[in-house]
Amino acid sequence: MCAEGCSFASLQSAVDASQPGDIIRVEGNLAVSGTTTVNKAVTLTGTTGATLTQTSNAITILMAAAGSSLTGLTITSDVPYGREFVQVGAADVTISGNTIHGPAQALPMSGWTGNRAVVTQGSTTGLTLSGNTFHSLRSGAYLNPNGSGLIEGNTVYNTKGDFLIDNADFTFTGNVRGDASKPSEWGFVVFANTNADRYPSMAALSSANNGMSAWDQRTGEKAVAPMTASDCKDGGWKTFSPAFSNQGRCVKSTKTQ
Repeated sequence: MCAEGCSFASLQSAVDASQPGDIIRVEGNLAVSGTTTVNKAVTLTGTTGATLTQTSNAITILMAAAGSSLTGLTITSDVPYGREFVQVGAADVTISGNTIHGPAQALPMSGWTGNRAVVTQGSTTGLTLSGNTFHSLRSGAYLNPNGSGLIEGNTVYNTKGDFLIDNADFTFTGNVRGDASKPSEWGFVVFANTNADRYPSMAALSSANNGMSAWDQRTGEKAVAPMTASDCKDGGWKTFSPAFSNQGRCVKSTKTQ
């Protein structure tokens, strides 16, 4: 589907006409207003360069069917809205290979509108979130209580918090910090209400995700690693956690990420 010359002129009409197992392809640049509910086990995907631009204060895509997928799209908005671009409300959803970003907002981040790339509903299981790029948002993903699945190989930057863990139980691996000139304030934030047996070590969480920073609000433990060798200079090596014994060890750590 596309803006004109295609079988369907809106995402929702394409979904409504689809059958489980179908692939719905988006072409070109498409302005959308309101929420498209993916309530069948279909794949919503974009051809090269396909972009959805949200023009109203609404969730853009609601993944409401078990086994549905969202792949290969760029999703943004005309102005910042305090909504997530994608909400996950079903089991075994796959979100992969997308780029989701907000329009620019003036610093400081504490004043940013609360837009988010992905939000899970509570107890949503089997989510695969992989190979996406999230940036220029209040947060990358907000993970509600008792959700589970695999979050791997995503690139996130320029957010106040990349992954906000609200007593969720996801496995994180291979996620990376993106543009070093636009760092996020935090990579992972584990909220104080999270069960004690989930994410017991911020150092381990950081290490499994290429040195992304991590903050445990239950205990106050923080893991903060340098991004580049220059971060280690002029005494910078003393500021990270776990601590480095000297500048050389700090510099060496940046070459292994």
